[in-house]
Amino acid sequence: MRKTIVAIGGGEIGRIKVYDDGHTEQKPIETMLIDEKIVKLTGKDHPTLVFIGAACGDNPAYYTAVKNHFENRLGARTINLILTKPTDIDIKKTIMNADIIYIGGGNVTDLMSALHEKHVDKMLIDAYNNGVIMSGNSAGGCVWFESYDNDEDDDFDGTQDTLKTKPALGLVKGFFCPHWNQKAKTGIDKDNVSKHAIMQMLCDEQKYGYGVDEGAALLIQTDDQGQTITEIISKTGAKIYKLLKPKQQHINPGKGRE
Repeated sequence: MRKTIVAIGGGEIGRIKVYDDGHTEQKPIETMLIDEKIVKLTGKDHPTLVFIGAACGDNPAYYTAVKNHFENRLGARTINLILTKPTDIDIKKTIMNADIIYIGGGNVTDLMSALHEKHVDKMLIDAYNNGVIMSGNSAGGCVWFESYDNDEDDDFDGTQDTLKTKPALGLVKGFFCPHWNQKAKTGIDKDNVSKHAIMQMLCDEQKYGYGVDEGAALLIQTDDQGQTITEIISKTGAKIYKLLKPKQQHINPGKGRE
């Protein structure tokens, strides 16, 4: 059985952002080719997509955007699986009956805590091993890897000494860093964990990882023949880098296996 993960480095899905002063902004759609691929991988015209929005506190506006994008534009049937608030949904049944799991962006540590508290981490691994397509954007891309960094957490004080990796689900080897094209080359503080700082962290911990631009995604497929890792590009100029100290190495473009 082929097992599949699509880890997206960020990018908008056409949501409407509401600012504090009340005005709204229509965001672009930057991940269409990636999202079309996610739906196509199921082999179904109208697959069931289960959305997990725990990384942003199950913000209902996020699910509205996901529903509009995946259901109205791409033909999937969407279900909102709320983990941070009371719900009547049978979580295990919902996950195991999904064709696609799609995890949204936000705070990775909050997301991992919610998954662990409800034992959803184990359910996701079981669903993955049963062929459910696993996917996620930004924080939702981080969870599938061995590790992510703690730059959003209280134990990071803006110094190199406190920048560390934290364990995720471990379905893919290595560290995952979304929004790679948005990071400065140098400098480190609470608002700017740079490429250099991340590379130094990986060197110190003797690890490797992936830097994924917004509008790009890693497609990881595993079967009896082994594992392939290729890229899906949805935004012009977006790239994916394998992070190997002292340099970043661009992964060769690939279409993935059909």
